[in-house]
Amino acid sequence: MRAISRTLVAAIALLTLGPAGAWAQATIPAPIQKRNIAGPGDYAIRERLVRALSHDPEISKERFSVILVNGGAVFSGPVGTCAVKQRALRMAASIRGVINVTDEMSVPGADLSDRALRDAAADRLKEVGAEIDAANLKVEVQDAVATLTGSVKNFTARVRAEEAVGAVAGITRVANRLRPADAPAGQDDASIARAVQTYLTDYRRYAFPAEIEVAVKDGQVTLAGRVNLFLARQVAGTMAALVGGVTGVDNRLKVDFSLGPVRTQVKVKI
Repeated sequence: MRAISRTLVAAIALLTLGPAGAWAQATIPAPIQKRNIAGPGDYAIRERLVRALSHDPEISKERFSVILVNGGAVFSGPVGTCAVKQRALRMAASIRGVINVTDEMSVPGADLSDRALRDAAADRLKEVGAEIDAANLKVEVQDAVATLTGSVKNFTARVRAEEAVGAVAGITRVANRLRPADAPAGQDDASIARAVQTYLTDYRRYAFPAEIEVAVKDGQVTLAGRVNLFLARQVAGTMAALVGGVTGVDNRLKVDFSLGPVRTQVKVKI
C-alpha cells in the first residue's frame, strides 16, 4: 500500500507546462526513482508555484517539468531563453515552503555566430543602459555562452543586465561577472566581516527578513543563521561573494518559514 501511495504522489507532483499555459498531469514515472518524491505537504506549495508560473505570459508558453521533492522544486526540460529560465527559478525560490530550487533545464542554441549573438547582447544592454549605469561594461560570447564584465550601480542593476542579455535567443548561458559599484570592501578578515554586515543590513540592498551570523577566515566568508525564503538565502550568498576581499562563501543559511517580517539582523562572529 505504501508503494502505491508513493507512485500516486509522484504522478501528482510531476507537472508539465504546456504551450497554452495549462498544467497537466504527466505520465507516472518508472518504478525506479532517482529522487524521493514528497507527500501531501508539497501539494500547497505546488499550487502556489503553478499559479505564479502560469500567470507569467512568457513562462506560460514554455514546456518544462517541475517536480516537488520534499519541499524542493526541481526544474527540467527545454526553455526558450536564459532570461525566462532565471525568472522561473526566482519565482520558485520566492514561494514560501520551497527550501531548495534545482535547475536541470536546457536552453537551445541558435544558428547564429558568436559575433551575431554578442552584437545582439550589446544592443540589449544599450536598451537598459539608463537602468544599470554601467562602467567599463563588456560582453563576450564564446560557444553561445555570454560573459559580462565591468561594474553596474548596484545589485539590482546586476540582475537586470543579466536578464537583458539572457533574453537573446541562442545564448545558452550567462556568466555574470559584473560588480556592483556600491558593494563595500575589506582588507583583512575583520574589515571584510564588517563590510558583509553593512551590505546585508541595508534594506535598500537586501530586503529580506533574516538573522545572519558572519564569520571570516583568510577571506573565506561563512554565513550561518536563518532566512525566510530560499531566494533570500541565494541572494545573501551572492551579495557576500561580491564584497571586495572575499575569496569564497560557505552558505550555511537555513530556510525557516516561521521567521516573521522582522528587519534583517546581521552579527559578526569574532
